[in-house]
Amino acid sequence: MSQSSSFSPKKSRSSGRSPKRGKREEPMNIPHTRPWFPESMRRDILADLDKVMASGQLMGGEFSKTLERQYAERTQTGFGVSLATATTGLQIALRYSGVAGGEVLVPAASFITDVSAVQMEGATPVLVDVDPQTLSFDLADLENKLTDRTKAIVWVHLIGYIAENYQDIQNFAAQHNLFLIEDASHAHGAAIDGKPAGSLGDVGVFSFYPTKIMTTGTGGMLVTDDSALSDYAKSLRLFGKDLQTGEIVHRGNDWFMDEFRACIGVHQARHLDEILSRRRAAVSRYHELLRDCNYLRFLSPSTHNQPAWYQFPVFADDGIDAEKVRRKMGERNIACKLIYRPIHKEVLFETLSQPGLSKAENALKQSLCLPLFADITEDEIETSAKALMEILSEEAGV
Repeated sequence: MSQSSSFSPKKSRSSGRSPKRGKREEPMNIPHTRPWFPESMRRDILADLDKVMASGQLMGGEFSKTLERQYAERTQTGFGVSLATATTGLQIALRYSGVAGGEVLVPAASFITDVSAVQMEGATPVLVDVDPQTLSFDLADLENKLTDRTKAIVWVHLIGYIAENYQDIQNFAAQHNLFLIEDASHAHGAAIDGKPAGSLGDVGVFSFYPTKIMTTGTGGMLVTDDSALSDYAKSLRLFGKDLQTGEIVHRGNDWFMDEFRACIGVHQARHLDEILSRRRAAVSRYHELLRDCNYLRFLSPSTHNQPAWYQFPVFADDGIDAEKVRRKMGERNIACKLIYRPIHKEVLFETLSQPGLSKAENALKQSLCLPLFADITEDEIETSAKALMEILSEEAGV
């Protein structure tokens, strides 16, 4: 693991007072994630929310425009368009690329919205297996799933990790004239070879859902260098209105982000570098504590790859019952989750199941995502890592 910054938060969240004699100290309860709103940020947000209310402009105002500019600059793209959700961003990108009636390649290891957005835009999602070393497309299966009906690719940077072979995916899309949509919902601030997530395809989409690296409560952002796509997105988010005449020219929706959420987003974005630094330091500390564990596999980014670490997954050896490990961690009041269930294992999408998705199935089944958030403490990291090693040893019969 290339990120090796030292971890130096507070030792714990306690008041520092010793527990009263004869009274048991409450066990630590460690959540999987939580949003980061330090006191100074909360104070600044509240002051600006008051400005929004006083202005009377609750959409399309100063804060949504600022957030759009922040994301365009961070992703080194020409345009940012704030939206109600990331899913709406996917729908807009898919509709713009004309996928209706065709097929769209989607990784089997992802969240369901990548498939549901494709279906809502009248196309057929085709699931592709993943490389367990990158959590991105298995290139051989990507080639196998290509047909003369394929029109686009939804490329997911799962857990905020950009595949080391990203250029192969770009070249594949270019070679076959496929519209390349980056689902960068997990990848705020991720980069590879100095190229930010969101700038690697024809369009990038970010999520501001409550669990994400930065949040607006909920919301999304579309970034692109394509001015026509930017205008199209701005029209669709406002009922399909022509931006100049106000006439309805597209079938749109109320997909805009209001000024209240945009205000929160502006302040979160101003602190994004600090959020990323804290998360990366926590991941490095986890790695220091767990690297000698014989029952785990880690993702190993090269020095030119900077994951955002939306989640920190480690992968249990195949002989370990990972579901049992996750349950036992929960019994110790430590959240430990799998990344996602494979899309085709969800009841609604079982019809998408097909042979050849075993790598995605196994990687997700064996994933153990440990607690990770910007203000996680040294105690919380050490407690989580120690518990995991103890449980793995139990399961391995050591």
